[in-house]
Formats: sequence, structure tokens, C-alpha cells
Amino acid sequence: MANSTTVQIIEDGYENTVLKFEGVLDTSDLGSTTVADPATLADMGPRNGVKATQLRIKKIIYNIEDSLSVRLLWDATTDLRIEDLVGRGEMDFTSFGGLQNNSGAGKTGTILATTQGWATSAILSFSIILHLGKQ
Repeated sequence: MANSTTVQIIEDGYENTVLKFEGVLDTSDLGSTTVADPATLADMGPRNGVKATQLRIKKIIYNIEDSLSVRLLWDATTDLRIEDLVGRGEMDFTSFGGLQNNSGAGKTGTILATTQGWATSAILSFSIILHLGKQ
């Protein structure tokens, strides 16, 4: 077999997007993999063609198999770490508007993921739900 990842868009409205990012690793850790790209999401309003250029993270719900960690990154010339996810949990950033993309030079607005912890002959999985705000 080979590693597999899927992104399921659960909701994609004018201002917010909710998506589920899942993966099954059976050959290696994930290299840099796109989780959310604002250019591929629905328009931000009734004005046709107005796309978000970046996203903010409002909430993360995750279930990462033991011994595996998933790192979320803002895509830029030098990718910037958002969070390292291990185990199970929920992080809610809505009280202050969400985590803002502050990645600097070469910022694309895309959210990436990598993993660490895969071992030979292991089959490890993860599931992450992201509540995102469009900007």
C-alpha cells in the first residue's frame, strides 16, 4: 500500500470553512502536504470571484494515533509552525478571533501538515477537524 490522505470539506460558506483532514501512514512520515488552500475554497461573498487570500484557525479538534505527531504549518518561503498535535484534544481560539497567519515573506495563505513518528511496519492514522475563518 501507500500513505493516503484526504481532505473533506464539511462546510464552505462566505466567511467560514470547516474541513476534516485524515491520513493513514503505512510507508513513511508525511512530507509537506496541503491541508487547506484558500484559493480552492468558495468565494467570500455574493460578489462573484472574490477569494480569500489567507485563513485563520478558529478551532482544532484532533485524534492522533499514539507515537505519531502532526505538525501544522503556514506555507511561506520559510514555513512557520502553527501547532504540533499529539494524542487527542480540542483547541478553541475563537475568544480572540483565531490564530492569524504571521508567516512573513512568501506567505501563500495555505495550511500544510507534516508528521513524525512513523516506524517500520507500522500503520498509523490521524484525523483533524479545522474550523477556519476566511480573510
